[in-house]
Amino acid sequence: MTPNVRRMLAALGLLLFLAMLQSTIVPLIAISGAIPSLLLIGTVFVSLREGQMTAMIASFPAGILVDAYSSGLVGITALGLVVTAFAAGFFHDEEKASMLVRSPQAVAIMLPASLLFHTIYVFSYFQTLDIHFLPLFLRYVLGASLYTTVLSVIPVLIIARRRARLKV
Repeated sequence: MTPNVRRMLAALGLLLFLAMLQSTIVPLIAISGAIPSLLLIGTVFVSLREGQMTAMIASFPAGILVDAYSSGLVGITALGLVVTAFAAGFFHDEEKASMLVRSPQAVAIMLPASLLFHTIYVFSYFQTLDIHFLPLFLRYVLGASLYTTVLSVIPVLIIARRRARLKV
């Protein structure tokens, strides 16, 4: 098995695991209806580390899995994740990828990526409902995006701590 295929399978396994966590445990930590997206955090990190194509291919089945579990409209989460993986992949640089995922820049990239994902998700899902725009945007787009961005600090700190050791 080539290293590229091995990395793609590892990314797929990580995102499928995060999809299971997203569907089962994450709704328990909702704050005022805003739910963070661990799957989005994983997708952005894969996109920054491995590139657009790997992240898009790995995030699509994970998004379908979350949609199938929630028994809502199938494909909205997958669409949002694929578009976000594509957009976040523009920040991928093969030479600096290992440094980028453990720097504050990864958290800074997470905020617009999260805003993009939650905007696609919320307005695709709620387009048929008669709901006022501002409360919908504040709670489900801005609130969930900030919550996801704050939670993305945790993997950055873990990766920075784990890989910061110098080998002499």
